[in-house]
Amino acid sequence: MKRINTISDFVPKGAEAGVGLAIQDDQGRYIFFLAGTRHKCPPGEIFYAGIGGHKEAGENWLDCAYREVREEIDTQVEIISSATTWLIKTDKKIKIITLDDQPTPFALYEMIHPVDTPRAGELYRIIIYNARLKGMPKNLQKNEVLGVIALTKKQVHDGLNKKSTLADLLNEGGHLIAGGEDLERTTILYPLGTARALAEIIHLTCGK
Repeated sequence: MKRINTISDFVPKGAEAGVGLAIQDDQGRYIFFLAGTRHKCPPGEIFYAGIGGHKEAGENWLDCAYREVREEIDTQVEIISSATTWLIKTDKKIKIITLDDQPTPFALYEMIHPVDTPRAGELYRIIIYNARLKGMPKNLQKNEVLGVIALTKKQVHDGLNKKSTLADLLNEGGHLIAGGEDLERTTILYPLGTARALAEIIHLTCGK
């Protein structure tokens, strides 16, 4: 396998890729968006994932990150260079790599689009950066983002192997910081993309 020294080594020219943000609040909880109505999810379930999205032509990775934050939660973030970069391939093997890029991403993650989605089975690469919120989410577009939730590290970890209801997550330390008023508390939440990458890394580094 070709050695990965830069983001460009991970994302071949023309490959589908985007940015995801591992955003933490001042209590160490991770911030995720709850999938809006345009996203196809199983009945009674929705996914949660890191703020972010597809990189557009002519953008660099940071421009993509800042644009997605504005579009999805209408605020700003500070992107933080990571001391460690994790590489997570589709075979689920995880290792630490050294990148020349600055700021240094937290993780490079390969995922396969889920079944029953427009690009089911296709490979998607995500550049994940650590970030900190600089303002509260607002002006959510419900077709994109039904709400924004903060989850504890343990909840992120546990999401790798179990699906929890929104009520359970809120009772166990999670917090809706924007939107979500119309979401049934019995709705089951499951991680996708950046949220799943974080869960896999936490599982590896912290165990059960």
